Amino acid sequence: MSDRLDDNHDTLEEMYAAAAAAARRRPRRAAALAQAAAEFAWGNHTGWFAYEPLELLLTELGRSLPSVPVPTRPRRTLHVVTQMYQSGGHTQIIAGWTDQLADRSHEIVATRQMTSPVPAKIASRLGDRVGLTMLDTTPGSLLHRAARLRALASTADLVVSHCHPFDVVPALAFADRRDLPPVVYIDNTDHVFWVGVRAYDRVVHLRRSGQDLAQHRRGLPMERSIVRNRPLSVRGRTKRRETAKPQWHVRASDVLVVTAADSSKFQGGDTFLAAVEAAVAAEPRLQWRVAGPNPESEPWAGLARRTSGRIQAVGMLPDVAPLHHAADVYLDSFPFAGLTSLLESGGLGNPVVTFRGHRPECAVWGSDSPGIDHLMLRPNSADQLRDTLLDLVRRPRERVSRGSATAQAILECHTGPGWVADAESLYLTPQRLGDDLLAPVRGRGHLDLLTVSVQATNPFSRTGADITAGLLGAMPLTDRISMWRQTRRGGAGRVRDLAPEWAAAAVRARLRRRPAGIPG
Repeated sequence: MSDRLDDNHDTLEEMYAAAAAAARRRPRRAAALAQAAAEFAWGNHTGWFAYEPLELLLTELGRSLPSVPVPTRPRRTLHVVTQMYQSGGHTQIIAGWTDQLADRSHEIVATRQMTSPVPAKIASRLGDRVGLTMLDTTPGSLLHRAARLRALASTADLVVSHCHPFDVVPALAFADRRDLPPVVYIDNTDHVFWVGVRAYDRVVHLRRSGQDLAQHRRGLPMERSIVRNRPLSVRGRTKRRETAKPQWHVRASDVLVVTAADSSKFQGGDTFLAAVEAAVAAEPRLQWRVAGPNPESEPWAGLARRTSGRIQAVGMLPDVAPLHHAADVYLDSFPFAGLTSLLESGGLGNPVVTFRGHRPECAVWGSDSPGIDHLMLRPNSADQLRDTLLDLVRRPRERVSRGSATAQAILECHTGPGWVADAESLYLTPQRLGDDLLAPVRGRGHLDLLTVSVQATNPFSRTGADITAGLLGAMPLTDRISMWRQTRRGGAGRVRDLAPEWAAAAVRARLRRRPAGIPG
């Protein structure tokens, strides 16, 4: 995997060089190529979690944007997002933020929703207090979107970026923060490369492991780094476990372990799956249901067959809440943890287990969260994981008491006055007008090798040519045609890539009449 890491690094340097060369005369083309480089580095680990040459290029491009007036600042929060999904931590954070800061107005700005429908959890909140702006439904390049975003930001008293790790639009928009309100980034993807380290007044980490990585590997100065809990919309239990279990073909007397995660989060986790299977084989009352993976795909079909259906994947669900209501225990995914689902299930009184099968330096691939770390069960070997699950079956009183304590801690940390006070402090963030001298560090250790190996089997790991082809629609027509010819020679590129990106998004926006959920 070290060779793959180095090959990825070489590709990143080539893609950056292409973007930098275009910046001299074709800035709109350069912005799209910069996003292609960032997307490649996100899905194909290079040893960098932040790449300073790319940061400097985006700063240079962004400072060419027009200045904005200085209006009166209303109590209005601007939430910036690349794309929203019905399931997905960033969408849940936006929903929770708008719910818990109900005395403020909120504007959600999507930079690249494209043809994806607006998820129900966002659409249901739109109205007088919560608005939605799509930046990709009108003609223009990524620089045009950044200019619009900058203008919108000037009308708010706080800008919160929840954007995808490779989205350069906020990095361009906030390269020059003069006359803007505080701009903060929610570090929801703290385990991978992301772009825009220079662009934010503060980076809000959702856990200590993410903060540690940002300081030691992204070069983020301590004074720009803060840890806060994510907001959760804790609905509370509406159905007893015994009543909810039959829907999942589980007897009321059985102990149901539940996981909710995309199938990609289990790839490379053979030891983890074997340990759970061993626990199920040793305890006839133990069952496991997994929301996300296709039940007919491997290894899930084989697990179901070997355990006579006591381990089952149930596919993507429009709403995972009914499964969480049936659970007795929540088991985190591995090797890629899923903190949002863990917190949502724990908030219903389910004890939570997160397998720490990684080396200590790879802590960012596991789950940790301020205020509930002491309540998480954290086995660090396959045998310990098996025994932990068996203990939870065989010690029902301890299972219930730990679940109750977990729910109470989540309620206190992620909702109510405590969370609101922490969030309100962000509105007082001092503006950072100077430039930091970042010192990101490239690594080739266990964390980097784990990251590149997990990504090697991930559907988001694509070639630079494929990624560039997918961004042609964000370029001017002449650049689109010339770059399309280049990508075709490299074996990528389709005729439909020549269409302007905004056109498809605009058509979808006109057809978008009903909220719909999509898997994330």
